[in-house]
Amino acid sequence: MSEHENARIVRWLEGCRKGNPRAQQKLFKHFYSPMLRLCMRYADSTDEAEDMLSEGFLKVFSNLDKYENTGSFESWMKRVMLHAALDFRRKYSPKAELTDIAEVAETDRIGYDVNTAIGTMSSEAIISLIQQLPPMTRTVFNMFVFDGFSHSEIAQQLNISEGTSAWHVNAARTRLKNEIFKMNNE
Repeated sequence: MSEHENARIVRWLEGCRKGNPRAQQKLFKHFYSPMLRLCMRYADSTDEAEDMLSEGFLKVFSNLDKYENTGSFESWMKRVMLHAALDFRRKYSPKAELTDIAEVAETDRIGYDVNTAIGTMSSEAIISLIQQLPPMTRTVFNMFVFDGFSHSEIAQQLNISEGTSAWHVNAARTRLKNEIFKMNNE
């Protein structure tokens, strides 16, 4: 991020803290796309991602006093948005889910270079595949792969065991690999 862009964000933050709706609108517009992409990874649909985004921005604006202008504002905002998405998941997702073990075991039979296939896919197609994962598996996968949480941190955040966290990541990778294989062999 350029110094000019950082200076604009600092001005917007000052305006937001003073309750200036124009500053809030500018901050919202500036971060809308990257924060929506983060929410899309955790959501079942665009509508759900937009709901997560709305709740996340409400938390951002109501907690701006907790951001002390140290470190990247975008990183702080991503953490707030991630927690809003996780809160949304906990609030609206069913507690139990089942995964077909035969589906997970099928990957061992696939001798296919997934990396080559992924290189030809759009980000929208990849997000769409991730959205098809069961909610808990998708959440754990996103936290581990995209947001850099350890299995220990995920276990603590989601109230599951570390082994369950690792299983969900493995199940997500397996299922995604199978789906990519199917897409490229139809």
